[in-house]
Amino acid sequence: MNQVLAFVRVLRLPNLVIVFLTQFVPYWFALRPAILRANGIPVLTEHSFILIALATVLTTLAGYVLNDYYDREIDAINKPDRRFWGRYLPASMALTLYSGLVIVVHALAFLIDRDLRPGNHWPLWVYPGVSFLLFLYAWQLKCTAVIGNFLVSFLCGIVPIIMLLPEDRQIWITSFIRPEEVHQAVGLVWLYGVFAFVTNLLREQVKDLEDFQGDSACGCATLAVLKGPRFAKKPAGFTGITVCTLIVFLLFFWQQTNAPDWQITAGAFLLLLPAIFATLAIFRAKVKSDFTRASVLVKIIMFTGVFLLLRSWPEDPMEVVESVRAFIAG
Repeated sequence: MNQVLAFVRVLRLPNLVIVFLTQFVPYWFALRPAILRANGIPVLTEHSFILIALATVLTTLAGYVLNDYYDREIDAINKPDRRFWGRYLPASMALTLYSGLVIVVHALAFLIDRDLRPGNHWPLWVYPGVSFLLFLYAWQLKCTAVIGNFLVSFLCGIVPIIMLLPEDRQIWITSFIRPEEVHQAVGLVWLYGVFAFVTNLLREQVKDLEDFQGDSACGCATLAVLKGPRFAKKPAGFTGITVCTLIVFLLFFWQQTNAPDWQITAGAFLLLLPAIFATLAIFRAKVKSDFTRASVLVKIIMFTGVFLLLRSWPEDPMEVVESVRAFIAG
């Protein structure tokens, strides 16, 4: 049972669900409806979307597996009870699993390219490029000050942006028919990207503070190790303030554009308050558990943001159910 639980933790299923939803929600409930209302014909079908989402999720999973492989010594100090590779299974099997995932991702990229036939062949360079950057991060850049944090946060930020690539021509055509609606949908996708970037950057900075003991013992040159946790709390706190500011502007925008009261209230309680508490926890942190608490709060923001950032949901909840059911059936 312990082996099963440890392997489930290696998969990081909650994180993979967030990655999937970050593509699914803005595309199926914002971008695609805007294209259809402008009499456009979306390029993506349920089948092609699943291929893209699967390639994205498996690329993320491959990055997690490789990261855990290189972090074996660090994890033995920071979280010995949650270590999997080298404890339950040989560490070499992590490389085998990683290689298999990368091969599958590249095969999916080929299928996506053959299915969509884009002129710039974006699947053939986006997914290999992201895989290489994740390898570079796990191998070298994770234990660097600032660069690694920004790189992995940038890669998280492009997850929703990928959905604009297959629909670029349809976006251009429909923007002449219903420009305001299409531009709002595209802007929302970019908002998802910005939100994913800043929240993940905050989480990465908090993780560096949380893992200070193991990183220091294993020679990782993170900002917390180079300058000390007291110094590293300052840029993490500044990122927390940035997240709070972004959410305040978002709530103000919702209020000015007559968003539903429930959305503004939910945003205040599920986005703004956790962001404020996480930022305060960072500045006041004295022990590892304080940073762990801040990390949990950031995860709450990331998950709830996937749903609350959407400008408008169908008024009838059953429309959401029907959309999901049609997607699954398709």
